[in-house]
Amino acid sequence: MRRLIPIGAGVLFLTYSPAMAQARGDVSGGYRFLKSEGRSYPAGWYVDATGHINSVISIVGDIGGTYKSDSLSFGTSSQSLDARIYTFMGGVRVSASTRDPDVIVFGKALFGAANLRTTTTSLGVTLSRASTEPALSLGGGVDVNDLPIGVRVQMAWLRIFEQIGSNAFHFSIGAKLGF
Repeated sequence: MRRLIPIGAGVLFLTYSPAMAQARGDVSGGYRFLKSEGRSYPAGWYVDATGHINSVISIVGDIGGTYKSDSLSFGTSSQSLDARIYTFMGGVRVSASTRDPDVIVFGKALFGAANLRTTTTSLGVTLSRASTEPALSLGGGVDVNDLPIGVRVQMAWLRIFEQIGSNAFHFSIGAKLGF
């Protein structure tokens, strides 16, 4: 029994050091582009936070916003459209290491809500619509961690469960910090 105590302490010491070197989570933020039903939303942002359960599975929270503004003129009259899509999502991410330890590939499934806001002005009349609908996002990406600030590139399919339902695709690229 007395021999097991030093062996157990040695095993704990050897496994504790690599675990402490591994990040507990990360935060990233940057640019997001969204395309939905033939419309492009070129201005956008995202912020996500990840808590690592182990080296493969993580819990993710993601918020983002994308915007589009258009205006048309017909002689003396004009029409304008302002559209905004905000997403509030959470879910799970599964990561896989590559041959290069600084490159990590991942897939993710997020569930949450999408807040849709549109304002249309035509002939001096302004119409506004706002709704919050359930949403699902399935996608993946890659983290490149060879600098103090990493880079996260990700793509995802976004399903917004409105009355008719709509599909969107979004692409995000941003900076990533581990903690």
